Amino acid sequence: MRRLLMNWSVQNAIVAFVNSMKPDWPSQHEAYMNALYGFVHMQSEMLTNLGYPPVP
Repeated sequence: MRRLLMNWSVQNAIVAFVNSMKPDWPSQHEAYMNALYGFVHMQSEMLTNLGYPPVP
């Protein structure tokens, strides 16, 4: 049976980082969604310019 080694200091650092982001979550989510929609729009424009029909 394989034993899992836990590096608790790294895990605690990750938890502390995630907890520090929670108060700013709405603006982080908005920035992520804006970047995601911008990327998708850019790819859609590129594919349309290459001759692929737009998807309704």
